[in-house]
Amino acid sequence: MSSFPDEPRGAGVARLRVARSALLLAFLLLASVGGAPGAVRDWKRPARDWNHGPVRYLLTGEEEARFRALTTDEERARFIEDFWARRDDDPSTPANEFEIRFWKRVAEADRLFLDAPYPGWKTDRGKLYVLLGPADEIRTGSLVGARGREIPYTIWVYQEPRFEGMERGTEIRFVREGSGEFKLSDRLFLNRLERAQDVPGRLAFQATLAQKAPEPRQILDTIVAARPAMDPVACRTHYDFFKAADGSTSVVLTVGVRMNRNAPSQAPPSEAWKVYARLAGEKASYDLVEPDSFRTSKEGLQAEGFRLYQGRISVPPGLYTVYYGIREESTGKLLPISERLQVPDYAPERLSISGITLVSRLDRVGSPEPAQPFVIGRLLVIPKTDPLFKTGEDFGFYFQVYGPRLEPESGRVSLDLTCRFYRAAAIRKTGEVTFELMKTLLFENQPGQVHGYTFPLTGWPAGEYKLEVTVRDRGNDSTAAGETSFSVR
Repeated sequence: MSSFPDEPRGAGVARLRVARSALLLAFLLLASVGGAPGAVRDWKRPARDWNHGPVRYLLTGEEEARFRALTTDEERARFIEDFWARRDDDPSTPANEFEIRFWKRVAEADRLFLDAPYPGWKTDRGKLYVLLGPADEIRTGSLVGARGREIPYTIWVYQEPRFEGMERGTEIRFVREGSGEFKLSDRLFLNRLERAQDVPGRLAFQATLAQKAPEPRQILDTIVAARPAMDPVACRTHYDFFKAADGSTSVVLTVGVRMNRNAPSQAPPSEAWKVYARLAGEKASYDLVEPDSFRTSKEGLQAEGFRLYQGRISVPPGLYTVYYGIREESTGKLLPISERLQVPDYAPERLSISGITLVSRLDRVGSPEPAQPFVIGRLLVIPKTDPLFKTGEDFGFYFQVYGPRLEPESGRVSLDLTCRFYRAAAIRKTGEVTFELMKTLLFENQPGQVHGYTFPLTGWPAGEYKLEVTVRDRGNDSTAAGETSFSVR
C-alpha cells in the first residue's frame, strides 16, 4: 500500500512527462459529481448513502455492490470498519493512519476550495487533493482568451511520485471556467501527444486506483500465473452441468471449504469466506468475481465437515482450467487452487440428459429466492462433494432431460426412465471391472424433464457402485443415457 505524505518534498519546475505504461493509455477521467449546497454532512456515519460521500474515490466496484446490498446500520457499520481496516498503513498501531489522513484531507479540501456551489471535496482540485495530498509547489498565472478575456490558471507540481506509476515532476493544470470554478484542464501548455492520451484525466484515475484494495480479478491473475494444485484436504469441488437457454452449457460450481472448529471465524458463517473463480478456456476466460457470485445458505453451512459455496455461469462447451481464490475474510488468508474441467455439449437436435448429480439432500422449496444457492427450479439440491455414502443412509440423485418431443395439444412430454444400480464384483486380469446388477428403478410415462429421487441404502454392502440412467422418449422413440459412480462404506 503506497502512502501519500501531506508535507511538500521540495521545489522546482518540471514539465509533465508522458507516462509510458500501456495501462495508462486506457484510463479516462472519472466525471466530477456536483451537488446542491446545504448543511455540512457527516460522511463517516453508516448511512445508506455513505458510498456517495468522499469514499466514492476509494470504493472498488465489488465494494460498491456489497455496500448497496446492505439493509441495516449495523451491517453498514461493520462494512465500513472492514473497509478502513483493509487500507490501514500499519495494522500494528491502534490508529488507522490512512483513514485519519483521508478525512483530514477532506476537511482541508472543504476549507480551501470554495469556488463551487458544493463542498470542496467534490471539486476537481478537491478530488486530487484528497487523493494525492498538497502539491510540492503551486504556480499561478493567467491566460488571455480568444476575445481578450483573462483566464486564471493554477499548476500543481508534485516533485516526488505519490503512487507507483506516477512520474517525478508531475504537473496538474486547472483553469477557471466561466462559472468561477477551477477545472482540471488539458488546455494548458500540453503538446499534441499529451492531449491525445488525456494525461491529466488518466492521472486522476490512477490516483484513485492506487488507494483501493486489490480487485478479485487481480487476485485471480496472480493465481493463474502461479498455477496452484488442488488441495483436497482443505477444500472440495463439485460440478454440475445443465443446458442453458442460449444453447451454451450452464456450469454449477460447488466449493466446499473445510471448517476449522478450533479457530472459528468471527464473521457470520455465510460471510466467513469469499470465493472467486475463473474458467480459462483456449479462446476465452470467464470470471465469477462479483460479491454474490458464490453464495451459501443455512443448508450448506455444515455439509459433511465442509462449508459449501455455490456459483453459476454459462460458457461454451470445451476444456477449461478452473482457478479459485478462496479467501478467509477475518484473516485475509488466501487458498489458491486449480483443476481441469471438461464442459459437455448438449446439442439441441437430439435427446440428451444432464450430468447426474449425487446429492446429500433433496427437498422441495415452496417459494425460492432469486439466484438462491443450492436451489434448481423448486428443488433444494445439496450435492455430494465426495461420492461416498454410508450403508443405511439415504441415497439421492438428480438430473434433467433435454430435447424430448412435446405433445402438440398438451405441450407435455412422455418419458420412460430406467435407473440401474451395479456393484463392482471382480477385477479381471485385463484390469476391467465386472459389475453385477443390484437394483432397478422404473418410472414410466413421466411428464416432466426434471427428476430427483431418494431411497435408503438399507442392506447395501460396502463397495464400489455405478448408476446408469436410460431415458426413452415415447414421442419419437429415441433414447439417451448417462452414468455416474459412487462408493458405499
